[in-house]
Amino acid sequence: MKNCALLLLLPALLLTSCSQSPDRSASAAEEAMVAPTPPISPTSGEATAGSDVPLARLWRATGHPVIYQGSMELEVDNFDAASARLDTLLSQYGAYLTNANETTDNGRHQQVLTIRVPSARFLALTARLGKLGHVQSKQISSRDVAVELAAQQKRAATATDTAIANHAAAVSKLLAEQAAMGTLQLTYFQFRSATDTTPAAAIGPRLVAGLLFGWRLVGMLFVGLSYGWPLLLILAGWGYWRWRQGAFSSQ
Repeated sequence: MKNCALLLLLPALLLTSCSQSPDRSASAAEEAMVAPTPPISPTSGEATAGSDVPLARLWRATGHPVIYQGSMELEVDNFDAASARLDTLLSQYGAYLTNANETTDNGRHQQVLTIRVPSARFLALTARLGKLGHVQSKQISSRDVAVELAAQQKRAATATDTAIANHAAAVSKLLAEQAAMGTLQLTYFQFRSATDTTPAAAIGPRLVAGLLFGWRLVGMLFVGLSYGWPLLLILAGWGYWRWRQGAFSSQ
């Protein structure tokens, strides 16, 4: 009888263990899904992205709209090479030009650019531009417009006068646009060596020019004589008469 009872209990135990194993598998899967994902360590490029920006931590106002403006003057060793590198940098940082003025005078090849760049990349771009040459001057200013922008947005939403609301909305939009894109005026130049200046004209062309000028003077003289021949004829007749009078008086 005991053997029969054991045989009857064995299948029941097997069924119970089988029913518990799927539950354990499911709970283990749920725990794996709920477990937090370990943080991803930043790459070396991301970790050192702001290391080249002077006083980067002091310039940034986290979460605030900031208007960046600045000017920079650089002396470069090779104007063409600096222009090519500048084009690459502006493309990398999503910047573009709004004005460009290139001049070559007084032994100096110079270009003045007005650059618009996303504010989040303004400081990094100015730091990279400083490596194109020797920095002669650099000036950067920032303006936190968070309070002013919030006030204008509130005024636009709550003003009962349509004109006031429209004006506040326009000011708010302008502040947002200025905070989104910083403005930098960049001047870079290269001093021109003596070999780059215009050489003196050769002796041959100068001699030809002198001969042409002399021939032109002779032609102008003949033209003047053709206009004044009556007066010359009168003067010649008067001179002859005076000569004749002197001859008769001497006799």
